[in-house]
Amino acid sequence: MIVPDNFPSCIFQRATAVLVVRIFLGSVFIYAGAGKLWDLHGFAIIIEEFGVLPLGLLPFVAVGLPVLEILAGVGLVWNVRGSLTVITAMNLMFMAVLGYAMYKGLVIADCGCFAAGEVPSGYDDGSALRDAFIRDVGLLSACCFLFVSSMRKKQGVKIL
Repeated sequence: MIVPDNFPSCIFQRATAVLVVRIFLGSVFIYAGAGKLWDLHGFAIIIEEFGVLPLGLLPFVAVGLPVLEILAGVGLVWNVRGSLTVITAMNLMFMAVLGYAMYKGLVIADCGCFAAGEVPSGYDDGSALRDAFIRDVGLLSACCFLFVSSMRKKQGVKIL
């Protein structure tokens, strides 16, 4: 197998790789938003467990966040300008909330990332938060890949 000299930089120029990552990331957010919309009450209870919002805002966030996830996910799949920025911002917010919960030592079995009630056995010790944080780091890496790819495409300059 022959590996080109510019192997790392040529990955960012591959339209197929960018398309696959964009569709994957958008689909993850569409799926996550749809799962939350399916059980709004359960999702609101999970948000309340984190203790980061006043009770008066819970209904608005419980509806608005999944809708925003779905819209941003669809936008990313269709390559709508601004969708990647919204998804990156949401991902950073999710990581901040998970980090806060881990720092406070909260034992929350269901992080609410996809659908309320999705708690695998053995996760009642709070380790689901750590695993969700690690997953979000991976999603953030995908966001970074797409940002770097779009910058390279606009500039036409090899930065790696």
